[in-house]
Amino acid sequence: MNSLSSQSSLVVNQSATRKAIIAHYHLFKNAGTSVDSILKQNFGTSWRKIEFPTVNRRSNSNLVQDWLTNQQNMTAFSSHTAIFPLPTIDDTKILPILFLRHPLVRMLSVYKFERQHQKILNRSIKLAQEKDFAGYLNHQLDEKSNRSCRNFQTYRLSWLGNHARKSELERALVGLESLPVVGIVSQFDLSMELYRQAIAPYYPSFKVRSVYKNTTSDPQTSLESKLNLVRQSLDANTYQRLLDANQDDLRLYEAANKKLRLDAEGQSKTTD
Repeated sequence: MNSLSSQSSLVVNQSATRKAIIAHYHLFKNAGTSVDSILKQNFGTSWRKIEFPTVNRRSNSNLVQDWLTNQQNMTAFSSHTAIFPLPTIDDTKILPILFLRHPLVRMLSVYKFERQHQKILNRSIKLAQEKDFAGYLNHQLDEKSNRSCRNFQTYRLSWLGNHARKSELERALVGLESLPVVGIVSQFDLSMELYRQAIAPYYPSFKVRSVYKNTTSDPQTSLESKLNLVRQSLDANTYQRLLDANQDDLRLYEAANKKLRLDAEGQSKTTD
């Protein structure tokens, strides 16, 4: 795909009943930089990166909504810190993009990225540069309120719906099913094709291509090989501790893979 100009050159579907804004909920080390590249190439300066203040155990969706309400000529945005639920804006369709990743593979990617980081921007980066992978994980897991290594993806998806009586995993699974599409990092091209189909009714000229940005491993390496590398990088006790701390994420990841497969099969039948 040829790079687009700084101004969006996308065709807008004038018959669409509502304006559409693409909201990329960028979970750290879940192919988000690659998604950002695609959005920037399609939307130019109509795509923006924005971060929002966060407070533990509270959503900042109201801040996202207020920001969006005051924006003009903005078609897509990406944020690491925007928390669900999706904002509600009159006459506007919010199209979320979200990628999930195998939680153990994700943690090795996080560690490698932070260990290679040129600047010490936070305590997690400092920790990664001072300790080996096992030491890094054990230190993070010792902090009970630290979600970075403990069911991180389940926590983030659990904010999608208001189901106070359900467990965090149950809320995340309900939220997962409410998404029109969910992306899987190891199936990036298929995921982006489904996102293209969801976006096309509003922006018919939206294009995707294979793009791998900010990766810490060969994208062609199999999931099994990556999991073996995680096992080989850790002692048995730390590996088991990481596994136990991410049981909800493993179940969520399995459900997301099933959803992606069924959505792809459904689209295939539609186009046959």
